[in-house]
Amino acid sequence: EENLDRGRFAMEQAVPERCPCCGEPARIHESRSVENGKDKITKTLFCDNQSCETRRLRQFVHFASQKAMNIEGLSEATLEKFIGKGWIHTYMDIYELDRHRDEIVNMEGFGEKSWQRLWDAIQGSRNTTFERYLIAMDIPMIGNTASRTLAKRFHSNLDEFESAVIHQFDFTQLPDFGDTLHQNIYQWFQGEYNWYFWSELRNHVTIAPPVAEQTAPPDNPFVGKTIVVTGKVEPYTRDGINAKIESLGGHAGSSVSGKTDYLVCGENAGSKLEKARSLGVTVLTQAQFFEMAGQ
Repeated sequence: EENLDRGRFAMEQAVPERCPCCGEPARIHESRSVENGKDKITKTLFCDNQSCETRRLRQFVHFASQKAMNIEGLSEATLEKFIGKGWIHTYMDIYELDRHRDEIVNMEGFGEKSWQRLWDAIQGSRNTTFERYLIAMDIPMIGNTASRTLAKRFHSNLDEFESAVIHQFDFTQLPDFGDTLHQNIYQWFQGEYNWYFWSELRNHVTIAPPVAEQTAPPDNPFVGKTIVVTGKVEPYTRDGINAKIESLGGHAGSSVSGKTDYLVCGENAGSKLEKARSLGVTVLTQAQFFEMAGQ
């Protein structure tokens, strides 16, 4: 909480060598990006202890989040209380919280109505999608875009995806999947507990079948192309514009690379614009994009 910009700032004194929660050694991870044409280095402090209570809590928060299993009402504060009571040790325990219904109803801040809303949200999350299930597993770098790509490649079928992992599928052949993302998938599945969660949780949920793909017009210039969006493209949300790109037969990329065919620039375009120009990627305004899409 002290202002570290004042006086003599020393990184080695400011950064803890051990995790403040569990006491295990911490490490600094460096990532590089380009911002306004300049290289930017971001340093992040990590705790690698899988048993760290704070890490475990954050995993449960991610699991219940809107982009993952979307369990409304299962907030960080509520999860912390339930974990503290010893009611939640794994993701599967969330779907068996009715065992502790009477105790939860009598907790401060809860009651019959609060419990019922929470339980309805938990039950509702049993019907989910391939993408949400994959995001909920918290595999590093697997977000909305990567999960959509995997859903398309493996027909929203968890068995197909699991078989690909077992048989050493080369994920780098997929759009926007580099060596790091490829390794992240295999390293995650090397964890014994991760395999356990992956397999056991499937007994509690139902995965929706894939949505039938719309046939793009034959003269559509975006068929088979990788398109990345930067900035706000009205009137779409980021997920909405990516879905629009997919409906046009293109692939919605998340980062600019040599494989990118088009960069669509909305309001407040970010560092992706500079990278696209440096790589010679075709840059479109949102008006040009919609005109080429026939809108």
